[in-house]
Amino acid sequence: MKDSSTASRSAAASAGASEDPIESMTDWITATRRPLLYGAVGVALVAAGASIWRMSQATASANASKALYEAQLPMAEGKLPEAKTALEKVVTRYGSTASGSQAVLLLAQVLYDQQQYDAGIAALTKAVGGASAEFVAPMRGLLAAGYEGKGQLKEAAAEYAKAAKASAFPADAKMYEASQARSLQAAGLAAEAKAVWERLASAEGEAYAQVARVRLGELAGAAK
Repeated sequence: MKDSSTASRSAAASAGASEDPIESMTDWITATRRPLLYGAVGVALVAAGASIWRMSQATASANASKALYEAQLPMAEGKLPEAKTALEKVVTRYGSTASGSQAVLLLAQVLYDQQQYDAGIAALTKAVGGASAEFVAPMRGLLAAGYEGKGQLKEAAAEYAKAAKASAFPADAKMYEASQARSLQAAGLAAEAKAVWERLASAEGEAYAQVARVRLGELAGAAK
């Protein structure tokens, strides 16, 4: 009889313990404390990594800006070989930054000024594929200028067309289209040039509309 009552009390005590919400929560926290701790540490490490990455990016951007500024000094003084070397270093080290893209544009201009068109075209061609959107149009436009310098007017026109398509501003796009038409006309591709000039001429109030009409008159006169 004693054994039976003892067992009943033990069972009741066990049932009471399992139904106590405070004890149940304590048991759950004890059981899950380590996984929760690991999760908190993981989140903290991710946050710390993101913070370090942002600081690193900011530092790289600041260093790139400083290097670009210093590379422009010999360029301003007309020391083109020195400017070329300095700008190449900026492009190599900071090519993925905005300053690196600006350095590519300046490098191409320095190379063009020394009649090194192939080198300038090569530098731009290598950079334009990975450039951010705001630099694609000016890089394409400068590529076209390089081809014009070499007398490859058809290739220049193709790059001007790409620059117009990549431009974020309508006025810039029209400027590139006018250059495209000019290159086509100079290359003797009258029909292709006429199509571009006609498109520009139809834009009422645009700065290039009047120029386009003059060019169309020239083409019409040449055809006669």
